[in-house]
Amino acid sequence: MPSPKIAELSEGASFEGFYAVKDANLMTTSQGKPYIRLVLSDASGSIQGNLWDASRDLFQSFAVGSVVKIRAGVEAYRGSPQLKLSALRLAHESEYDASSFVATTTADVEALKKELENIIQSLRDGDYQALLHSFFDEAEVLEKFARAPAAKENHHAYIGGLLEHTMSIVRIADAFCQTATVPLNRDLLLVGAVLHDIGKIEELEATTAIDYTDVGKLIGHLVIGAMMVSRRADMIEDFPVEKKYLVMHMILSHHGKREYGSPVLPAIPEALALNHIDNLDAKTVAACRIINDDADNDRHWTERSWMLETQLYKGARVAESKVDRSPDTLF
Repeated sequence: MPSPKIAELSEGASFEGFYAVKDANLMTTSQGKPYIRLVLSDASGSIQGNLWDASRDLFQSFAVGSVVKIRAGVEAYRGSPQLKLSALRLAHESEYDASSFVATTTADVEALKKELENIIQSLRDGDYQALLHSFFDEAEVLEKFARAPAAKENHHAYIGGLLEHTMSIVRIADAFCQTATVPLNRDLLLVGAVLHDIGKIEELEATTAIDYTDVGKLIGHLVIGAMMVSRRADMIEDFPVEKKYLVMHMILSHHGKREYGSPVLPAIPEALALNHIDNLDAKTVAACRIINDDADNDRHWTERSWMLETQLYKGARVAESKVDRSPDTLF
């Protein structure tokens, strides 16, 4: 029997199924008893759960990114559903389909690739055009870019999310260049928009869950992306050094503030524009996801989002019907 989708779980349901481990910690109750706190996920979403009276041996039998089989019930905690697990074990690879744990974009990926190609061809600056060709004329780079998620969570956190997020930013940037009351360097802004998150093809990986790679944790996508641009530019004959530094600046400054991860602050109009455009797309998409994923549809407000630093108003949304599935007879 298929595992119930996390997005369809309702309070009071009991079920069994296979889920990816997004996070796991061995905790201790106030009475000194160990328990496991988990975040489990599938392609429809994620949910927190607890396995009480757990052992260290059981905790060490799986890891983040593993797939486990669980038996659990759904209960309410602070207005949101969570799982109370009664059994858990590491799953065998033959028991599940790895593609069912990470969501995939619903956008037309081939159309987005074509749109990217058209943007590259529209550039008037031959140096910037050559830089983008050096990346995306390589089939391996293009496929990585088309498959990568844009984040571990919050926005575009699914396979294909990076390409989708990037092209959204490119469209906004192109429109802004046409409507702004001051002249902007369109080619520089669009190159920055295309490459601002290129480092994420090395920072993130999507298997049974989206997680950071070792280099992603050690360096981060801003520095990875700037290094990638530096290497590519140095391979192009007579590529102007100033243009290389400008593109690197666009990448390194696009988070806008040092406390948000940028080692330098935006120092040119195009970098300022990119910071705000990226923020606009990421936070708007994140807000829509938070509202859509909020399990308690009877409330008009979501829980407070740490990313957005606020609650979100949902209005009088009608709750979708929940699917209550019967558990298997054998664990």
